[in-house]
Amino acid sequence: MKIATVIMAGGSGKRFWPLSRENKAKQSLNLFSDHTLLVETIERIKPVSQDITIITSLKQRDAIESDIWNYPHLKVIYEPSGRNTAPCIMLALHSIKKRLGEDCAVLVLPADHYIKDPKKFVDLVKKGVSYLENNPEAIGTIGIEPTRPETGYGYIRKGDVVEKGVFSVKTFEEKPEMEKAQKFVESGEYLWNGGIFLFSMNSMIEEFRNNNKDIHDKVVQLKSTENIDKNFYDSIRSISFDYAVMEKTKKSVFTVAGEFGWNDIGSWLSYYELLEKDENGNYSKGDVHLINCKNSMVINLSGKPVVIFNRDGELFVDAGDVVLSAKLNDHQAIREVTEYLKKNEVLNLL
Repeated sequence: MKIATVIMAGGSGKRFWPLSRENKAKQSLNLFSDHTLLVETIERIKPVSQDITIITSLKQRDAIESDIWNYPHLKVIYEPSGRNTAPCIMLALHSIKKRLGEDCAVLVLPADHYIKDPKKFVDLVKKGVSYLENNPEAIGTIGIEPTRPETGYGYIRKGDVVEKGVFSVKTFEEKPEMEKAQKFVESGEYLWNGGIFLFSMNSMIEEFRNNNKDIHDKVVQLKSTENIDKNFYDSIRSISFDYAVMEKTKKSVFTVAGEFGWNDIGSWLSYYELLEKDENGNYSKGDVHLINCKNSMVINLSGKPVVIFNRDGELFVDAGDVVLSAKLNDHQAIREVTEYLKKNEVLNLL
């Protein structure tokens, strides 16, 4: 079964400010290698899928095009505005159907995740596609075996084993409080929901047509996915794929469970935890001098020396045009900074 991959690359990564901006988001950053997260995502899936569609924001066009110049076969769709993930996925399906015609498996991936073991991940994708070939009406997810209680992720509750390593899905759970997250992990019944989906193209188009007809009918009006009219696109209902499809579908839902070193790098703290630190638990990049500091993260892209003295759990980021000083433990609240900037119309820093 041919695999068409959809890479969603439209987020602005507000909790990763100031490196992540509206015109150059987290997926266009080099966080772990010389490659950006987007390029790492493309390279990771290339062994099993040559048909790749990237959906991103028109604001990020320059950053995306500088990332993908070496992949001329890729299809890129620029959304003139954000309408959440359900319209985004329907738009990709419309494009794939017009291009390929015949049915295929569709794998949906976020562009900004870290995966330590790409081979294990690809093996899980293959297992999911194999199951889908025999169950083309089903909708699949890749579930991640949790390594700790985590309040920042949604969860998938496993049902019966339907095939080795493949489970039916009982429920999807929203991000829990810590006590609930601990119970989820201790039970062994739950997986992290990484927002990775797998389904057949025709079956999912049918799902949209039957249960989200307004979105389906609007998108299929587009004769081309080039230069989409903003007013037209703004008229499409904004809703997530989880709410529009996964929580309402009557189709059978399955999950392929595995552990492949996954992290959504959703905040500065989650990034810090993946990096190699010195003996005091510090990570630094650039011309940085840490004196009597521990458990801190300092990134300096300014070219000028930065000295940090007597700090514990410090987050300091000099992006060249703006400096952020915060506590690492405030990682989930960094989005308040971008909300403040927007409210006060400091738009050049967004």
